[in-house]
Amino acid sequence: MPFTPLHLGPGLAIKGLIPNHFSFSMFTLANVAMDVEPLYRMWRIEFPLHGFSHTLTGALLIAAGSALIGCKAITVVWRLYARLGDSNEKSFSMTWVQAWCGALLGVGSHLLLDAIMHADMRPFAPLTDTNPLLMHEWVLPMHLGCVLAGMAGMALILTRAAWQPRAV
Repeated sequence: MPFTPLHLGPGLAIKGLIPNHFSFSMFTLANVAMDVEPLYRMWRIEFPLHGFSHTLTGALLIAAGSALIGCKAITVVWRLYARLGDSNEKSFSMTWVQAWCGALLGVGSHLLLDAIMHADMRPFAPLTDTNPLLMHEWVLPMHLGCVLAGMAGMALILTRAAWQPRAV
């Protein structure tokens, strides 16, 4: 399920709970980066779709790359967006804590969600060639949980924004 929006539901919930220590932009970047390999394999009609990027080692490397490269890139993009929109908002910045938290939680949740539903995954390779997390009967409840987590997170984010004082 490359680039599925369902992966973002847990990220919205985390952002709603710990907004000052978590970058949703980094979470999203790390999630998309995880699915570059499966997308390439789909395009090439190669199997299994979920290879090295969907192992613990691959996910940690993707998190590190996302945090190290993405922190500056996301900051530049958000600042450009603010300038183009003639925004009065303060300049965007991302701390290393926010970047690493977003990247690690992004790849971790992605790996867990995909391991539950994809039989071709080997999350603990090369230690084992099995997927002990595979639970096909959990797929529908997992999808529902992702949607509900996203809705709850968005409610928290909007509630917090409504109660913040506005500068005039």
